[in-house]
Amino acid sequence: MRAYHKIVLTGWSLAVLSVLPGCIAFVAAAGAAGVAYVNGALEAKLNGEPTKVIEASEAALKDMNVPIEYKDASAVDGKLIGRTALQRKVEITVQRETETTSRISIRIDTFGDEDLSREILDRIKAEL
Repeated sequence: MRAYHKIVLTGWSLAVLSVLPGCIAFVAAAGAAGVAYVNGALEAKLNGEPTKVIEASEAALKDMNVPIEYKDASAVDGKLIGRTALQRKVEITVQRETETTSRISIRIDTFGDEDLSREILDRIKAEL
């Protein structure tokens, strides 16, 4: 019964969002994987504290030959910025949710790139 309510609520939410002017939101597998692509940023919930997620993010970007311009992390949050060969800014921010989980946001340039963001997220998950 709960699954039915989630499906109805998700459908209703998407219907409401689709009629709002200037609001573009695309949610993919939000209930199952906790991943959403919203307004140019890919957001997900990961197992690991912010420092570990930032370390995994750095390794993922290095594997993709994306140089790191800025990196800072604490037990509460973290941020990593890199640039692709075409000077596209890759910005990763992490915030702690619980002692063992963090919320990550990946944005490519100003308007985002969902495919590249998902590739980066997959590589970060592989590093964790």
